[in-house]
Formats: sequence, structure tokens, C-alpha cells
Amino acid sequence: MATGTTEFIDNTTADNSIPEHWSRRMIVAREQRLVFEKRVDTGYKEAIAFGDTVHVGSLSNLAVRTKSANTAITFETNTETNTDIIINVDEYTAIAVENITDLQSMLNLVEKYAPKMGYALDLAVDDVLAGLIDDFSTNVVGTLAVGLSYADLLEARQALLDALVPDDDDWTIAVSPAQEAAWLQVDHFINRDYTENLGVGKGFKGDRAYVGHWMNIPVYRSTNVEGSNAAGHDNAMFSRSSLALIKQMAPKTFTMFDIDYLARKVASEQVYGTKEMRDNHGVFMRGL
Repeated sequence: MATGTTEFIDNTTADNSIPEHWSRRMIVAREQRLVFEKRVDTGYKEAIAFGDTVHVGSLSNLAVRTKSANTAITFETNTETNTDIIINVDEYTAIAVENITDLQSMLNLVEKYAPKMGYALDLAVDDVLAGLIDDFSTNVVGTLAVGLSYADLLEARQALLDALVPDDDDWTIAVSPAQEAAWLQVDHFINRDYTENLGVGKGFKGDRAYVGHWMNIPVYRSTNVEGSNAAGHDNAMFSRSSLALIKQMAPKTFTMFDIDYLARKVASEQVYGTKEMRDNHGVFMRGL
């Protein structure tokens, strides 16, 4: 048994000799599964090399009339309308790293942040497109904060069929994780007898948001659909032609060294516009 006054060398007194280490691995912020940009119509881009508006004309169907004897025929005088896509969103994300930090950091911070800059801009576009879902006013099914039923799905599908939306118009179902969880209690979504022949996975492998098919319509899960678990979400069934996106300038990166601040500056910018093109080609599915 030790006696007397003793003083030990411990971690406090020897702090200057105990090194600390920084890992090259990082805890990277999780990213949402983005759905809408790749599921809407982007084919109008070719018309906007310059300018800020794309006018999209319409073409109505023609009537059939009965010809009466000895009378002149009637010629159609359709008055067509146009839908305007306004290119008015100019967004950017930017970082600057001081030269001394660039010199002394063990990590290339600009390189590390580069993917995050691209994701930030993609997320902004997805936000805008997700916000158009509740603009579908012709077709609305379900109740916010209440799980969508199988009958709701059938009603939504019928609404698009009644609107003559072509089967090859690349339909999409986009739902929140909460709504997906509710559907996983429905036999049609989990029983192999229903899913074996629905084309599950064809052309969708590698897409993290894709979760399966219903009636040959791909289903995507995204936390970026508007709403909350408490208030419900703006889920949707829609065709590609219902929404349009024009990226007049896809994300473009600019770099420079600022001699005044002795810093490396990087900015990424995009210019785009969105528009609901065919209201009855989408269904606002209020649910969980």
C-alpha cells in the first residue's frame, strides 16, 4: 500500500505529448433522392438558345359535320392558345477557400465540396418541380395526412386514362416514405403474384429513388415531395408531358484566384424555367 504524497504524470500534465489525429474520412451530409427533373418533359430546351420565354402553341381536334344536300360546307375556325414557359430562375452556389487554408489543409476542400455544389443546384430544381404537384386542379384524390387507398390509386389512374394520356407518355408515381410505408401493408405491393410480371427494375436499376412498379407505372420514393409526416404530403401520379423544365444553362462552374483576398473562388450557376403544361395529365394525390 502506497503511503505519502504522490504526484502522477497523467493525461492532463502530459497533454503536450499526446497527439491528436484528423481522419481523411468525413461525415458527409445525406442527400435526398431527387425524382422530378428526370421525370418531366425537358424537350423544349432546343427552342431557347437565347431569350427568356418559350411560347408553346396548341393544336385542337377537328369536328366532323354532316353534309346537307345543296349546301356549302363549314370550315373550322379554331382559335388556338399557347402556353408560355418563362426562363426566370437564376441560381448559384459558391465557396471561397483562402490560400493559406488551401496550402495547409490535408484535404482538397474545393474538390470535396464540388459534388455538394452540384447537388445543391439539382435539389433546388427538384424543389420547384415538386411544388407544382398541388397545382394539378383537374384531378385530386385522397386526403392529407390519411393514407392513400388502393381505390385512390385506381381513381388516379382512371383520371389519366379519361384524359387520353398515352400509355407511352412515361407515367410516374412519386410518394413520400410515409405513404410508401402505408402501401407496403397492401398485398398488391408486396405479393410476388402481383409484381412478377410488372416490369419491375427494367431500365430503372441504379436509380436510388425507384422502389417498384404498380400497374406498369414506376413508383419513386422521395423525401422532397412537399409536406410533412404530421400534415401529410403532396404525392402525385403524372405523365411526363404534364410538367416542363427548360434549363437554358445547366449547372456551369466558374473558378478564379482572387489576388485581393488571396483566395480560390468557385461558383456554379444555372438558369431555368418550369411550367405546368397539361393540368389533366397529372393527379394531385393527397396522402401521408
